[in-house]
Amino acid sequence: VIRSYQGALQTGALTFAVLPVWEGINEDFGERDNVNLAAKLYLLYMDTDIDLIFLTGNSRSSRFGLDFSTNLASNFEIHGEAAYIPALRKIILQDDNSSLIEKEKAFSALFGLRYLSESDITSIIEYYYNGGGYSEEEMELFYQLAESGFDQSPGLGSDLLDRARELSTKGYGGPQPGRQYLYSKFTKKEPFDILYFTPGIIAIANLEDMSYSIIPEAVYTGFTNWELRLRFSLINGGKFTEYGEKVNSNKLELRIRYFF
Repeated sequence: VIRSYQGALQTGALTFAVLPVWEGINEDFGERDNVNLAAKLYLLYMDTDIDLIFLTGNSRSSRFGLDFSTNLASNFEIHGEAAYIPALRKIILQDDNSSLIEKEKAFSALFGLRYLSESDITSIIEYYYNGGGYSEEEMELFYQLAESGFDQSPGLGSDLLDRARELSTKGYGGPQPGRQYLYSKFTKKEPFDILYFTPGIIAIANLEDMSYSIIPEAVYTGFTNWELRLRFSLINGGKFTEYGEKVNSNKLELRIRYFF
């Protein structure tokens, strides 16, 4: 449903979605044999895009979301997101390697900016607070469990590793499992007049354990419907930190994508 208005509020759009979770259908979303409902209200207020989002159902905890984006100048944009989960079900590893599920209120937020300089350098900087994430101490306990699995005898070690794998799939191994992150990306469009060539650098840092990843990359789109992306990932962190405990270390990769 879309409506246009005269005045500061220019546009409003309401969207509904039904998300079933059955065997073979959306199984990775959450608990099976449930139907979930979602709604999004989009508003264009003056020069600000606003989304209000709501999800309810038994596959995941009900949650509310808000995001906005606005231009302070033709080359300067700010954006933000916020999410609130009244009863987040969170699995917590204990000192004896058992686990329990706690229900807690979780508030998460992101604030960022995008700036385009006169020399065609695009800068994006974002701060992310994950209220449903794990503390530095909770993550360290998980990494200690995984290390114990490697250090113990094969039989016991296998059990501990299986336990670590299970916890990884239930939260500890998800993207950005910690609580505070800083993200930045800088790209330069067609330097030295090289058409269709965009080099850049990406950095992601866990602000609690101070581990980080730095990724310089180069993208070329000079062939119709093709994209070539070369990147090198530099990962650094101490023992029992998020990036220090990554399975892979530094890596070089070439990605080739075809669009059709």
